[in-house]
Amino acid sequence: MKLGTVKAGQGEKTFGFFKTGETHGRFPVHIPLHIINGAQPGPRLIVQSGTSGMEIEPALILPKVAQELDAANIRGTVVIVPLMNTSGFDFEQITSAWDEKHLNQLGRGSAVGSVSEQMIHAWYQGAIAGADGLIDIRTGSLFSFHRYAGCWQTGNADKSQALAVSLGLPHVLNNMPADDSMAAAAAEDGIASVAAYIGGGPGLRDYREDDMARIRNAIVNAMVHLGMTDGDLTRECDEVAVIEGHTTLMPTGERGFTFMDTGKRGQMIAEGEEIGYVRHPFTGERLETIRAPRAGVMLHGGLSWPVPPEDTVLAILGDQVASA
Repeated sequence: MKLGTVKAGQGEKTFGFFKTGETHGRFPVHIPLHIINGAQPGPRLIVQSGTSGMEIEPALILPKVAQELDAANIRGTVVIVPLMNTSGFDFEQITSAWDEKHLNQLGRGSAVGSVSEQMIHAWYQGAIAGADGLIDIRTGSLFSFHRYAGCWQTGNADKSQALAVSLGLPHVLNNMPADDSMAAAAAEDGIASVAAYIGGGPGLRDYREDDMARIRNAIVNAMVHLGMTDGDLTRECDEVAVIEGHTTLMPTGERGFTFMDTGKRGQMIAEGEEIGYVRHPFTGERLETIRAPRAGVMLHGGLSWPVPPEDTVLAILGDQVASA
């Protein structure tokens, strides 16, 4: 398996930098990655994270997962990117420092686009396009906390949902809205593609070990599911609930300090039931009570920081359509 100059022979693993272009100052633009190339042929699984420079949690565990995996006992190839947006990470920002673009809002990229667009184009064509499975690990950064997997109703939707269920997270949102992410593009191209939302918000401080275990288990479970290694699936719950989302709540009402009832995540919520509120930042008065506009299961995901950016999801509600 070779990506650019990064190469791992059969039964080998390596770490290196996949060069995707150069900046105006002729500095190399690259993606750090691990290749674990199994001793036997099999599927290709791509695990990527850190498309936002602020989503750093997966980088705490992914290098350890790469070290743990034994190429001699693997069928196929695993490619792991601990943190894709290195420039955003360097400057502590969400977008790329080169052109202020979000790496997960560029689809398949462009060979003749900006630095970030060229980067995503090279990565998509070199790694994702030939993959059998893609796990795009996302966190809530500073603002929200998550524990669910999402997939799209496009391409080979059954394959994507089966991969999402295998990760072992408590919820699978099976109708992710169309977007310009690499994972959505991969789903359109028929690749089994999942967005794994794990951690963020208070997770780095309060649930770090749990989140690290979830990320590790998700990768190993995916490998078992794809037939890349032997073993049993590891879950933190008795069953995985497949949810068809019908309501996504965003910051569209009053502004101030927004608090969501995290204790209701995973619960069945009645229509009109209170699930959060907005408080005046200076007087303390309640400005708005946030209620569920429709009955449904509240996903394990949503706001945790009281001052959300405008595009932050407060909560997701949906109907349980299956369990596994």
